[in-house]
Amino acid sequence: MTSGFVLRSASTARSPHDSLASALEAAARDDAPLLTFHGGRDGEVRLPARAALDLARRWAALFHRAGVRRGHRVVLLLPTGEGFATALLGAALCGAAPVPLATPMTFGSTEPFLRNLAAIVGNARPTAVVTVPRVLETLRTSAVPLADVPFLTPKDRDDLSDLEVAGAFAHLGSVGGDDTALIQYTSGTTGRPKGVVIPHRALVANAAAIADGLGLTADDVTVSWLPLFHDMGLVGVLLTGVCHPYAMHVAAPEYFAMGAQRWMTLAARVGATLTAAPNFAYEMAASRAAKFDEGDLSTLRRALNGAETVQPSTVRRFEAAYAPHGLRSGVVLPVYGMAECTLAVTFPTRTEAMTVAAVDRRALERGEVVAASGEDAQEMASVGVPVAGMAVAVVDEAGRRLPERSLGVIHVAGASVMRGYFDNDEASAAALSADGWLDTGDLGFIHDGRLHVAGRVKDVIIQAGRNVYPYDLERVAVESARLRPGGVVAFGRRNDARGTEEIVLVAESAMSDAAEREATARRLKGEILAVLGVRVEEVHLWPLGAVPKTTSGKARRRECAAMLAAGGP
Repeated sequence: MTSGFVLRSASTARSPHDSLASALEAAARDDAPLLTFHGGRDGEVRLPARAALDLARRWAALFHRAGVRRGHRVVLLLPTGEGFATALLGAALCGAAPVPLATPMTFGSTEPFLRNLAAIVGNARPTAVVTVPRVLETLRTSAVPLADVPFLTPKDRDDLSDLEVAGAFAHLGSVGGDDTALIQYTSGTTGRPKGVVIPHRALVANAAAIADGLGLTADDVTVSWLPLFHDMGLVGVLLTGVCHPYAMHVAAPEYFAMGAQRWMTLAARVGATLTAAPNFAYEMAASRAAKFDEGDLSTLRRALNGAETVQPSTVRRFEAAYAPHGLRSGVVLPVYGMAECTLAVTFPTRTEAMTVAAVDRRALERGEVVAASGEDAQEMASVGVPVAGMAVAVVDEAGRRLPERSLGVIHVAGASVMRGYFDNDEASAAALSADGWLDTGDLGFIHDGRLHVAGRVKDVIIQAGRNVYPYDLERVAVESARLRPGGVVAFGRRNDARGTEEIVLVAESAMSDAAEREATARRLKGEILAVLGVRVEEVHLWPLGAVPKTTSGKARRRECAAMLAAGGP
């Protein structure tokens, strides 16, 4: 990459640990409260650090007995809960690399999931797969072949209680910063799977950066329903809480799905100071605020909004909806991260609320960043400044660094960047430069010393020479027709007769009346034309749950386009 403007972290925060294993041992020595799981069959399940370490050691003994050795991979197909947390920590203790994946129960159809799972297992070549009996039954009865690897299915703590621990650790040696702590397979993987290899040094560095960015202390309390197999819940909550112990209250994603307001109800009940979720979750919680049980949210000081494009209007609606219950203005903060950087890349500073840049929509479509006001202005939330140990630059197509207020591709470097993609040198070389800079594939710009993200390069629709951003189309559709957040997808489709791309919109809807559906489609086309000045060629209303999504709840645009081309759901 050429020399030029680089946005660097002002923080010098460093991890006190060299690995996740040493962090867990330190948390146990300090008798940290660590985890409480909510919403399961057994009600509240508490897992203090000492108990977590004991169970992790027993998992390590089980893995050792199954032939797992240092540097091997262990696939975790487990629901969010104590078993997942302690199995992952057990793999880390014995020097193996845990590969956390979603279970089939997360998806509407199991066959696409199982095909993807088979590809990942074939790529990771694990020594063992850990799962629960009901998932194992699904795997065994599937027509999709899986690699021949042993399955481990301990049911509970009792199944681990008779394992002899000392022998399993006799020849392991200590786990160090260069050992692999984690392999995260990216959401929406198509073709050859891409497993992000995160060494222990990158993991503990990112946890330290998150703790520093939040001003985290032992007195903090977090609430999360994010799945633990996804980086936002795994690194942002669980592993940061192991490395920098504080009280974590974790529920399964189904807890949120049963009523978005339950998230805030739990936050009020436990006196949460921190939480995090993608933008769609804040939109859903705002729409369900009327069902919120009486409670006080005044303790909440930071609610991170990331994993997808942040809509300033959503942040305002959420804060206004819960303000009568003590939620303070400025609590919700847009952040930016990705699995390839362990998780966190940029956070707002500790003292600021959400900041927004109003830019000219037409100029942005030409690749220019120009301040604007009125009807032509588009609000874009800042995702802050680089976290400790990280740096950000925006580059053009030739890799030249651009000055502030220039739209380009976001590149990132620093202590938390991945080692590469597992057993995929071609993809690693395409993503990582020789000097350690990662091409994120995201478009963005720097304004007033803060990063703004405009969307994925590959998702931009080019219509008659204009760059049209799918999230703008989706935002207008949600607001104009009151559609489900996360259930609206816009994408481009090449029209060779016109020599350009045409825009297609797919939205989940419960409407069954044909006339109402037709009227809604017309209204969506009209609103998008009026607000954005672009023409939508087709609107398709699909049943609820039909739009394919990643494990974090983001719509899969390319998969949706393929489904439509094949005839729909």
